[in-house]
Order: sequence, then structure tokens, then C-alpha cells
Amino acid sequence: MTARVLGLLAPLVFAASTVAAQNGYPEWNGRAVQDLAGVLSSKMEDSVRTLLAPARNQGYDVRVVTVERMSHYDVGAATIEDFARGLFNAWRVGDRPENDGVLLVVATGDRKVRIQLGDGALRYEQAAQQVVADSMVRWFREEKMVRGILRGAAGVAQWFTPEGQAAFAAPPPAPQPVANTPQPAYSPPTQPATQDGLLMATLGLAVLVLGTVGFGGWLRNRPRNCPRCRTAMTRLDETSDDVYLDSGQKTEEYLNSVDYDVWKCAGCGTHTLERYSRWFSGKSACPSCGYQTVQTTRHVLQYATYDYGGREEVLRDCRHCGFHDRNVVYLPRRTRPSEHSSSSSSSFSGSSSYSSSSSSGGGGHSSGGGASGSW
Repeated sequence: MTARVLGLLAPLVFAASTVAAQNGYPEWNGRAVQDLAGVLSSKMEDSVRTLLAPARNQGYDVRVVTVERMSHYDVGAATIEDFARGLFNAWRVGDRPENDGVLLVVATGDRKVRIQLGDGALRYEQAAQQVVADSMVRWFREEKMVRGILRGAAGVAQWFTPEGQAAFAAPPPAPQPVANTPQPAYSPPTQPATQDGLLMATLGLAVLVLGTVGFGGWLRNRPRNCPRCRTAMTRLDETSDDVYLDSGQKTEEYLNSVDYDVWKCAGCGTHTLERYSRWFSGKSACPSCGYQTVQTTRHVLQYATYDYGGREEVLRDCRHCGFHDRNVVYLPRRTRPSEHSSSSSSSFSGSSSYSSSSSSGGGGHSSGGGASGSW
């Protein structure tokens, strides 16, 4: 009889617990990763935490959370922007005076992603848009959820490396004149003879480069005669010359890695094809098809520390034939700073706290800055 009563009450208890779980935002588990959607294995959670550890050890509150659907939480959020902002503020992410917390939210069932930034981290807004578009959505569209989350966490973690902080550092303020202090009259500075020589050398180099470019342009545009009948040839426009290009050459032109000129004889119909590689296109030759259609991307798998080297993943993908390969490059150990710098860094790292109960100057707030994506 008791077992039967318990069996009848079980669905009611489950329903009550579900309602309670959906009443407001979920409670933070106190860790850097909270996988409420259940898409990460314990090993993958550890990988994400490892990616975020260098930033968090420096005092930056960076977290990753997955939910299945936003509608499971009765918070009145109609968009991923509203949901992420509300969750950021409810969890008080980055609760310190700098207010530079970062929360990466993935709603798997809604197919939405958002990087929410604290009001003191808005300098990362453009970088966040790039991480969402290039490191996450592209993988989510291929149904590679775990890879997209790992790439997103790695992209955010790069902001807090020494190189990333140097890139995002604000320029020092210009010195302000002291009030009521007379300013000296301006006099043009005199340039030493060495500076004059450097200026002349720079101008000479510029003239040489411009002359080389101009000569190259003349060679490309000079009139041509047909090699068969010696009739003057005409260069076809970019639309008409596609008839004489194969699929790989068309892909090269589409990627702006190579430009082709087609010259055609009006007399006998003979045509010639001339190839011009573009500088700094970022594309390399494919070892499979030979076209200059390979794009290389790099992702840090493990950041280098003072004691251990790191690892970087190098992916090569051909936009023409589909060639793909992956290599892991080992990064050297970081150079240990001076003793004074180490002690300063240690004191800074130890002064931060991720506890939601530790309020320090009104931190842990976002007014809506960040970047969103869908797939």
C-alpha cells in the first residue's frame, strides 16, 4: 500500500521540482563551467576549465554556461541578449571594482549563443563578435557543438594573455598643462643631419617601391599582339574571362588570392591566360589540387606557462578540393619575469574573488554589451 502511494505521488513531486527549477535563473555552481544542457562530457568540461584557468588565476571572472532552452526559466527573457544579461547580473559575474567579467552562454535548443560583457570589459566587444562568428557559429552549423564551445572558450581566453592585454590596452592619456602656467611659444624643432639622411633614405625607398609597382602595372596592361597571326589582342573583362577559367582558377579569384587576365585575338580567336598572385592574401597553395586556395587557422589548445610549454592546433582547409589536415605545434615555455614583477602579479591574482556574496564597489554588472550569434 505504501509503495503504491509513493508511486502515485512521484509524478507530482517531479512536477513540483521542475517548476521550482524553472522559477528564475539557475543557481551558479561556483565553478567556471556549468553545463546545464548536458552537452559536455566531464573530460570536455575539464578542457574548458583548463582554457579559462590562466585568465581566472589573474583575477578575471570568465565563465561558460550551457542551457537547453531559455523558455525553461521563468525570467521573461524573449531574446538571448535579455537572457544572458539577466543571468550575468543574477550571478554577479566579475564582481569587483573593474567589473570586467565575461559570460559565454550557449542555448543549444534555441540555437543561440551570446558573449556577455561586464561594463568594464566593453573593449572586447569587437573581439567577441569575431569569436562568435569565426570560432563558434561556424562549428555549430556543422553540428559540432563541443568543438564550437572549446573554440569559443579558447578565443575568449586569448584576450587575457600578455599579448592580448597588450593589444587591448588603452593608449596612455596625453599630459595636461598645469593651470595658470604660461606655455612656452612654439618653435619648430631642428632636425639633426642623421634624421635628414634617414628621411632621404625613406623617400628613396618609397620612390623605388612606387616605381616597381608602376612598372609592373605597365607590363600587365601593355598592348599585346596575337602570337599566331600578330593581330592586336584585347583583354577581356572580369565577367567575360570566366569562360576560359577552370573551377580552381575561379575559386582563386573568388578568394582574391590570384587574379587572371585573359587576352583574346579578334582575328583568329586565340587567347592567352596570364596569372598574377596577390600579395598578403593569406591563402597558400594546396598540396592536393595545387591551387592557391588553402586557408590556415590557428587555435591554442594549451597555453604555455613558466614551467611547461603549450600546444597550438594548425588547421589547413582548401576551399576548392576540400583538402584538410591538422597539425599540433608545440609552443615554448614563457619567460619568467623579474622577481619584482612576479610579486606584483601574485598580489594582484590573490586579491580577486569569484564569490557572489563578496561585493566590492558595485561590480558584477552588465548593461548589455557583448556579441550574439545563431545557427
